[in-house]
Amino acid sequence: MEKKLKILNKIQTSWKDHIEFAQWIVKRKNPEVIVDLGVDFGYSTFCFALPNIGTVYGIDSFEGDSMTGFHHHSYGPAKQKKEELELDNITFIKGYFDDVAKTWDKEIDILHIDGFHTYEAVKNDYDTWSKFVKNDGVILFHDTEVESFGVKQFFNELELPKTNFKFCYGLGVVSKDEKLIDEIKIEFNLL
Repeated sequence: MEKKLKILNKIQTSWKDHIEFAQWIVKRKNPEVIVDLGVDFGYSTFCFALPNIGTVYGIDSFEGDSMTGFHHHSYGPAKQKKEELELDNITFIKGYFDDVAKTWDKEIDILHIDGFHTYEAVKNDYDTWSKFVKNDGVILFHDTEVESFGVKQFFNELELPKTNFKFCYGLGVVSKDEKLIDEIKIEFNLL
């Protein structure tokens, strides 16, 4: 595990400080299916895969966008890191979120929304993908603390049990399972 963490630490990411929670939630939920909408170079995908529980589907066009920079080369490096990390529980799906959702047929235990960060895009990702999330599933939103992104506004408007990690640009956690949200607040001192 330590070797894998050293490899991960070489990846440039604004998600770095959420690794502990990612591994905790995977171990706590014991998921069959995790979906990571927005892979970029793969850091969050790898964090979800490290406990080696269930299958992590990393979905991305791998083209970048105006918020992350247009880099048409992230698929190769992400695939290479996956091999270097020896994570065989990851499936990368190259495509646009809406297109992939049209043929999606699996129930999701953990959904991570980290695509284009406008209010409209985040709302669309939530509306499109939340219907696949199990009733006791968890939905994560990255960048909930960035004022200029629509993620914060959308997350704040959600009327479901939730909590928010305010560091590392913010990671919002939403679930219909209020006991789980309370457990997260206690475990990670978010009261």
